[in-house]
Amino acid sequence: MSLFFTGILIGIVSLIPGISGGTIILLRNEYLEISEIITHYKQNKLKLLTLISGVIIGALLFAKIVELLFTYIPTQTMMFFFGLLLFSTAPLIKKEVHEIRPVIFAIGCLTILFLAILVPTSPKIIHSYPRLTITFLFIFSLCGALDGFITILPGVSGSMVMMILGPYYLYKSYLAHLSLANITFLIPLLLYFIGDLLGIYLGSHLSLYLLEKHRSLTISLTLGFVIMSLFLILPITNLTTVNTILTSIMALIISYIISETIAILSHQQNLD
Repeated sequence: MSLFFTGILIGIVSLIPGISGGTIILLRNEYLEISEIITHYKQNKLKLLTLISGVIIGALLFAKIVELLFTYIPTQTMMFFFGLLLFSTAPLIKKEVHEIRPVIFAIGCLTILFLAILVPTSPKIIHSYPRLTITFLFIFSLCGALDGFITILPGVSGSMVMMILGPYYLYKSYLAHLSLANITFLIPLLLYFIGDLLGIYLGSHLSLYLLEKHRSLTISLTLGFVIMSLFLILPITNLTTVNTILTSIMALIISYIISETIAILSHQQNLD
């Protein structure tokens, strides 16, 4: 059940620029376990299937919800995700503070800042969809592979990179508007997911190697990624009215309650 829930979280954050699926796994203290499951998938088929099912369900079920939230209450939604990341990161920083190397940490911060500068400032709304040619589907699946490769690395947001390269809004729109009336959307989505899985498999090998052989460097870089991401997703400039401020505080409180609940449940599971 823990792997399934983690998969759902990964599926949800795959829709949100600035938050990495790898970071979610790391914050839930399941990074080494999941990397091992993916790397040695033949011995862990059931566990891998559970994780993948959670990712797909999380992405499909919450795509429309996330789209609506960002349409009607974007500031409160971003504050909610900021809180989830903040309250989950604090224990990791406390645990790994002795591993941090300042120079590598700074490089991580600057890397995310550079990526954020490249991201378009205004969201794109998809009004028309490209024809499903062989060339388009091949390129779209390659984007999925790159997204998966980046997503499994702690700290780097695959969706942020996809925003820079272009396919993020198309992918999110396919998910949000998948229905019997738009059943052809299933074709590019399936190819994207297949590419995603391939990228995750390759990325897990790299991340597992880095954590085993260069732990302090990897942790320092990851925390740099996460801390700068926190600053970037904080919607401080949108807090212009009393109503927005109060509702954003409520969203922050809700994120704290959820983060603490997850932490307690994870601790109890580890004890069992």
